[in-house]
Amino acid sequence: MPITQTSIERPIATSMVFLIIITLGFIGFRFLPVDLLPPIEYPQLTVATDYSNVGPAEMEQIITEPIENALAGIPGVERVRSSSEQGGSRVTLEFAQSVDIDVAANDVRAALDRVRGSIPPEAEAPRIWKFDPNNFPIVIIGANSDMNLAKLTTVLDREVTKRFEQIDGVGSIDIWGGIEREVKVDIKRDRLIASGLTTNDVQQAIARENANLPGGNVASGLQQLYVRTLGEYESIEQIANTVITTVDQQPIRVKDVAEVTFSYQDLDRVVSIDDKPMVRFGIRKQTGANTVAVAQQIRDEVEAINSTRNDLNLFVTTDQSDFIQSSIDNVQNAAIWGALLAVFVLYIFFRNGSSTFIIAVAIPISIIAT
Repeated sequence: MPITQTSIERPIATSMVFLIIITLGFIGFRFLPVDLLPPIEYPQLTVATDYSNVGPAEMEQIITEPIENALAGIPGVERVRSSSEQGGSRVTLEFAQSVDIDVAANDVRAALDRVRGSIPPEAEAPRIWKFDPNNFPIVIIGANSDMNLAKLTTVLDREVTKRFEQIDGVGSIDIWGGIEREVKVDIKRDRLIASGLTTNDVQQAIARENANLPGGNVASGLQQLYVRTLGEYESIEQIANTVITTVDQQPIRVKDVAEVTFSYQDLDRVVSIDDKPMVRFGIRKQTGANTVAVAQQIRDEVEAINSTRNDLNLFVTTDQSDFIQSSIDNVQNAAIWGALLAVFVLYIFFRNGSSTFIIAVAIPISIIAT
């Protein structure tokens, strides 16, 4: 055999080739993605729509049924399931295995655009959810403090989570259990009736004014300038001064029929540990990032924050990398014992130490090379 003969005649060159293969194998292993679950593409899409303070029967009639009818004709749909609850609608589409789920998602978006006009404008825009292991947080962190929940939520959102977002491989961060700040428009019923207006008039006026609108392009010499109208509110004073309508050439503003103040959302979810309220936030990784490496950097950042801040305490409640590391350790132990057993069996059959040694060395080299 030419390769065998060449390898025997040139042992130094052969050894260098094997060293290069082993080195490349170790380098490639460092960049090997590690995840709890393999890439999964399940042929299913869920359309979720939220409409606060609306009962299940009304959700079924004004939200679920129009969306169901619009999505039923999408190519490749095998089954449509839906559920309506207080303030929420879920429509689930199951597709054939041969359907490209990304193409199907585009078809669903197009169908939702066509039906959007029949959905009440007060309802939130329908969201499309596709099963993806990367959508699950790899690390969930809890935070407690002597601060009230509102202030703790603000500190986490504006300061703490920003530090985690700078970690290489971190995708997105969601906060749960906190209290978010909001603008409250408290309508005074007697003033509203006296002005001849309704709550819908106030709501529509605020929605109409709180928008950035495109203004097209304007030619300026050889340049084309893009023009847009900036109308989004930047303060509660702007909301209060919004004109609802005009009566006898006198504008009726929001502040004339309502009181506009900063407030906090109603607390509908409580997270606690040891009977103490806390706020949690989940950290998702970017696609292709190494879960174990990213989780370790997150743990290091938790320790760094705890050492520099005395006003709050962070602790890890869930970490996917623990399960992954445990699985890796089990595989390593099984590989070591399996290799030792294989060498023992080879020696029993060959009764020759040299032949057994050559095969014992070739097996790990082959594994590392691949």
